[in-house]
Amino acid sequence: MNQRGLYDNILLVVKGLAMGIANKVPGVSGGIVAIVTGFYPEFLYSLKRLNFNAFFMLITGKFKQFYRYTNALFLSLIALGIVLSYFTVSRVLDIALIHYEQYVKALFFGMVVMSVLVLIRDFKKWELKFLLFSFIGLIVGITLTFLEPAPENRNLLFVFFCGFVSIIGMTLPGLSGSFLLILLGNYALLLVDAVNAVWEFVVKLIQNPSAFSALAQEYNELLTILVIFIVGSIVGLVSISNLLHYIIIRFEHRLNALIIGFIIGSLPILWPWSDFRLLTNPNELTTTIESTGLNLFFSIVWIGVGLFIVFILDVYDRKRQ
Repeated sequence: MNQRGLYDNILLVVKGLAMGIANKVPGVSGGIVAIVTGFYPEFLYSLKRLNFNAFFMLITGKFKQFYRYTNALFLSLIALGIVLSYFTVSRVLDIALIHYEQYVKALFFGMVVMSVLVLIRDFKKWELKFLLFSFIGLIVGITLTFLEPAPENRNLLFVFFCGFVSIIGMTLPGLSGSFLLILLGNYALLLVDAVNAVWEFVVKLIQNPSAFSALAQEYNELLTILVIFIVGSIVGLVSISNLLHYIIIRFEHRLNALIIGFIIGSLPILWPWSDFRLLTNPNELTTTIESTGLNLFFSIVWIGVGLFIVFILDVYDRKRQ
């Protein structure tokens, strides 16, 4: 892989940050961020290198070979950005969803719409068979938006499964891992409660280091759940990336057509004036969805902001290529 300077490394962390934020919002895919910001091919290629060869290098102490073989610096910087997002920007996002959900939906609606337009522009194979795949994706996307979420389930095997499934949204553009967690019933448990538990545990531990045992007991269940979720995500990330790499090589145009249709079909989730609520606990909401007055005006403004952000990212990425 190409050598990067300090600026490029910082930019990778920022891209990881954006990917983490996208993964937190139901209806938005981290994979789309990777495509629009131009690092998806390298991301998928690097994940594919996390295989048995890499594992053998690791256990035999060939760390330099492992580092080069897996493109470890690239993956580490992206992972750092994703982790930082969950303990910084994502916490702000949680507050915004409580008080300004309609505007948050409007912002990401605009971003996803522009992302779809970018994908359509770059797709050059609009033949009948590819239109059919887009239609199938459209139907699947629409169908998922009308499914009723399952109840919360803290069983550790199910939590592992949630991690495995939700990570698809990071590797497969268009599919929202957080929305899958809503359907599985564990969005609030895994992306809100468990993540906040880590933050609270660390803050309280810094304030009172002698209380480690008491804090570990207090947060034991949520921290265990988070660890199992992360393990499931890692297993899913490595296995799915290898499968996806094979599918892209064999069926690239069919997959892209399917993704475009699926994203369009999933857009009702983010429609600012829809009844679908991104928060699974309606008691937390402090605002209502309105389509008149200032709410209408500011929602349209935020849609425009979302469109503009992705447009600028796309222009920047095309200039760098």
